Amino acid sequence: MFSLAVSDPIPNRYRYRNVVPLTYLNTHHSSQKRTRKAVRAVALAAFVGAAGLTVGSAAQALAQPAPAPVIPADALPADVKIPAGVNLPPELDKFARDILPPSVFDNPGAPGARKAVKPVSGTVTSGYGPRWGSNHNGVDIANSIGTPIYAVTDGVVLESGPASGFGQWVRVKQDDGTTGVFGHVDQSFVHAGQRVTAGQKIATVGNRGESTGPHLHYEVWDANGNKIDPQVWLNQRGVHP
Repeated sequence: MFSLAVSDPIPNRYRYRNVVPLTYLNTHHSSQKRTRKAVRAVALAAFVGAAGLTVGSAAQALAQPAPAPVIPADALPADVKIPAGVNLPPELDKFARDILPPSVFDNPGAPGARKAVKPVSGTVTSGYGPRWGSNHNGVDIANSIGTPIYAVTDGVVLESGPASGFGQWVRVKQDDGTTGVFGHVDQSFVHAGQRVTAGQKIATVGNRGESTGPHLHYEVWDANGNKIDPQVWLNQRGVHP
């Protein structure tokens, strides 16, 4: 005499017998195994799906470059300078120039000092040349409203105020006789006739005039008033926006 415990009730036809046919047990056991396998498969699929979403989201987040923080000039002591003789590796130099105000690198008269700085930090969204059926005479550098705009070289402010198409602009006679035009500015901190130095904050990024989003439109006019490619001019002076 023996007894056999199973999870489900034994059919009545076998309930009072001493032997339960193996065919029933095999069939019932196979059914339970299939059920357990199905449950495991569903659980595994759910786990893989969740993990895939997590990994995918993390990969997507990593693929989006975080904007470099910008340290305002007034957060540093007035006399902070990077010595002119120090040559940083290109990657470190670019990173430092993206987060530090240009005045940190501006050292007039020192050997090897840069004579020009980036007009603003941000992303170049449009360059000089044909665009939308006409010629785009400057370079557009996008950033949020209020981002500092700097004088590219030493010079004298020619005009600061309202301008057709730009809403508001600042024009500076630069140290080589060219004119730098800063368009769509939100605020201007200079006036006509004022002397400025390379790296000096003269305005902030805005979205005034005929603009599709906050950005600086920077132009360079030669001594004859011809509008030349500002990126080429900047590159020749060691500046790469």
